[in-house]
Amino acid sequence: MTREPGQMQNKMFLREIIESDQLPSGENAGQFARELMQNLVSPDPELRDDLTYRLMGMLSVGGHLGFSDHEELLGMSTDAEHLFHGIGESGTDTVFMRSFSALMIPLLLVHGEYAHRFSTSVVEEVANRLLSYAITERDWRGYVPDKGWAHSVAHTADALMACGTHPEATKELGDSILQGIKHLAMVPYPLGYLEDDRLAFAAFSIIHHNKTASANIQRWLDSFQLVTDQDNDGDETLCGANAEHFLRSLYFRFLHADRMNTWLERVVEALARFDIYHLD
Repeated sequence: MTREPGQMQNKMFLREIIESDQLPSGENAGQFARELMQNLVSPDPELRDDLTYRLMGMLSVGGHLGFSDHEELLGMSTDAEHLFHGIGESGTDTVFMRSFSALMIPLLLVHGEYAHRFSTSVVEEVANRLLSYAITERDWRGYVPDKGWAHSVAHTADALMACGTHPEATKELGDSILQGIKHLAMVPYPLGYLEDDRLAFAAFSIIHHNKTASANIQRWLDSFQLVTDQDNDGDETLCGANAEHFLRSLYFRFLHADRMNTWLERVVEALARFDIYHLD
């Protein structure tokens, strides 16, 4: 099917597809989805969030795409032109492509009808690319005025949770993902858009799904340590504040699930290390 130039960025065209819940006659769903991915870099929040991401969800979860389409789109979402597009930049619009490519992963990996068909090796490959992305991302903005949500930390947390709780995920992978979550929970940037909740939910879900050993959870919690801001540049203070907010969110996630959960006391112990006002 031949489209008019720029039609994939035509908001009225995309809106009509969403409202009708069907693609135009003769349209190949897989090809349409692959071309639609280019919109994820758009600084227009309506085109990117309200139309493109919503439409990708409709295609994936609604059964319009086959398993081979999911495989190919999953590969695209984690490649150099998407998840790593403009990696290392900060304050530019390239963050939207990276962040929303990460957000594509839960749709493709766990929410569609083919989730059970992905192998352990595929889940591990996707997770490892995500972890590599997580430690190299430098744009941690949440909401960008006039451009909407960048939210790279929150979107990466969602994607890591999808990998870590997948039925084919191993406990070794769960351990690696918890380390990735810790890294994101301690970035030197003020996280003020509920990223702590998204990260806590990801960590809680991996632990709740028994995707890591108890001894490793304890070592992970023990690794949260307050670092003195020796250079007086504020970075360590930001890292500590973000970690403290994350641990608080994790505490209440455990508390809401089970008031007798054995990890509550351990999280409190970790939190105590960040209490700079503690008096002996």
